[in-house]
Amino acid sequence: MQRTATGLLLAAAAVYAVARAYESRHPAVSYVRAFCEAAMIGGLADWFAVTALFRHPLGVPLPHTAILPGNKARIGEALGRFVERNFLSAEVVAAKLGEADLAGTAARWLAQPERSATLARHVVQLLPRLLDAVGDEPMREFLHRRVLEGLRRIEMAPLAADVLETLTAGNRHQELVDEVIAQTRRLLGEAEPALRARVREKTAWLWQKLGVDEAISDRLIAAAQEALAEAAADPVHAWRQRFTDLVREYVVRLRTSAEYARRAEALKQSLLDHPVLGDYIGAVWDEARTRVREDAAREDSAIRANLHSALLRLADALLAEPAVRDAINTGLRKALIEIVDARRHEVAELIAQTVRRWDARTVSERIERAIGRDLQYIRINGTVIGGLVGVVIHALSRAIG
Repeated sequence: MQRTATGLLLAAAAVYAVARAYESRHPAVSYVRAFCEAAMIGGLADWFAVTALFRHPLGVPLPHTAILPGNKARIGEALGRFVERNFLSAEVVAAKLGEADLAGTAARWLAQPERSATLARHVVQLLPRLLDAVGDEPMREFLHRRVLEGLRRIEMAPLAADVLETLTAGNRHQELVDEVIAQTRRLLGEAEPALRARVREKTAWLWQKLGVDEAISDRLIAAAQEALAEAAADPVHAWRQRFTDLVREYVVRLRTSAEYARRAEALKQSLLDHPVLGDYIGAVWDEARTRVREDAAREDSAIRANLHSALLRLADALLAEPAVRDAINTGLRKALIEIVDARRHEVAELIAQTVRRWDARTVSERIERAIGRDLQYIRINGTVIGGLVGVVIHALSRAIG
């Protein structure tokens, strides 16, 4: 376009020279000469105007030339303000987002199995890279620190009271009592030889000769087994009631006693300070990392399959619930508007700083490439319109003369 505009100007100059030479031979040639003369003036004037925007014409530093390079900082600031006010204002963003069904678009996209499968595959492929980027020791330290911080914020006495209350609600703790009784009966059976030996040791030799020690052992073991059997068979046995009362009393003390609270916190602190906890957390992280790596490398990855299913279920649920989509869209619009409104000044400053960092030549070249064709059309129009105006002026001059 630059060569076309320049070529048109040179053509006007060449035709002008010819018309000037032959003007005296025919009156009509004077109109051609007038056209070309005015076309050169218009073309040169517009060439000067266009060139003066980007550089000094012919390298001569005339005033008010090279306008864009000389004012790039002001232009950057003005461009930033223009974008901020006309594209990033809350009203403009709200109006544009008001037309968008963000949740619906995402749901329809995810509802296509091949797309949700592709997304799931890409996410799973990223997992090993994320693990590599995080590193082992930083993640171990992070998990250890976070776990300890979370546990330190927990008050152990109220938590233990809640757990015990949950266990005793609806007599669910009786299952625990049944298990304790069953294990006690089993241990009693296993310890029977040792009990008989202990009774024999405590019995005088005469009674041993008479077999009294055997009778005593039999009765003691039988009485213990009978008592345990009764407790196991009777849901309202006195032992069970006493155990329930003890648990409830302990719950009250955990909730009201400062001493019990202190003991619980001391126990918690001793557990947190134990190095085994840190080793356990590290081992959990190592195991989780290894399992994720192995699963991600498999063709039948369970993580990928579960993620794919979850994405499809999410899409179906969103498509089936217009109210949910509307709520999500409302939340997204509000969040996006707040983000844009809070950051629009930073965007404007980013534009201004970017333009300010450009050198003068870069500013000229980038803007000229963006709008250069239209600027060259200005030169072409100036040449043509100038020539036409020249013909009109020449015709009027001849008519008046």
